[in-house]
Amino acid sequence: MSLYDLSKVSDYTKTNDFHNNTNISLRNKYLYFAVDKVANSSVKNALFAIEYAPVGKTAVTLYDERSSPLLSPYQLDDDLLRTVLNSGNYFRFTFVRNPFTRLLSCYLDRICTQTSNPRRYLNRYLKSHNISAEEVTFEVFIRAICEQASPVQNSHWRVQYDDVLFERIDYDYVGKFETLWTDMAFVSDKIWGSVRPEMSDSSVNKSPKITNAGSRLAEFYTPELVELVVKRYEQDFRAFGYSTEITSA
Repeated sequence: MSLYDLSKVSDYTKTNDFHNNTNISLRNKYLYFAVDKVANSSVKNALFAIEYAPVGKTAVTLYDERSSPLLSPYQLDDDLLRTVLNSGNYFRFTFVRNPFTRLLSCYLDRICTQTSNPRRYLNRYLKSHNISAEEVTFEVFIRAICEQASPVQNSHWRVQYDDVLFERIDYDYVGKFETLWTDMAFVSDKIWGSVRPEMSDSSVNKSPKITNAGSRLAEFYTPELVELVVKRYEQDFRAFGYSTEITSA
């Protein structure tokens, strides 16, 4: 079932997150939904380079939509947005990640950074729910976010199934973080009919911080935390084919 009634967005995510993370190219006819902590810096860097190439420009930043050559839903009129979301004329894709590694990467990158927006958001949530913690350990983080409904969750740890509106948008392709460059090459071929180097060369990886979360799972996850994540993120494991065993992350 495709999405057009935008009043339903808030059942799954924050409306602002939907607009901020939906990237539309009218020229090349695709929609890319960026999931936080799923290589969206690398994907955006490639897409921006290709979109700007005809005019010889480069993006000032990947993180301010005012510098983006791609459009957000609020910038399109109703008829055009309906076409982008529902018609077969646009290639709709996103990338997802193993929930275990995504959450650990988020913790190491954003929660352990006191000044990050996600950390400040979590601090406010903990305070509002009278959860006192001198230190936001990984256990405190996991327990807190697993209690949150998807629309309340920050986009960096929101259930991906809800974040990408998987029940509402008919995606043509869901790539994976674990096979990023192979999957980006596939997307490139679908959109441009060829594999663009910007979409297939791992040397242009633009991740601002490498956490190596995939190799550190056993260091942070206890059996109880694994159980909590498997239960809360069940839709991600099931819909996107991820193992519920951390040894297979």
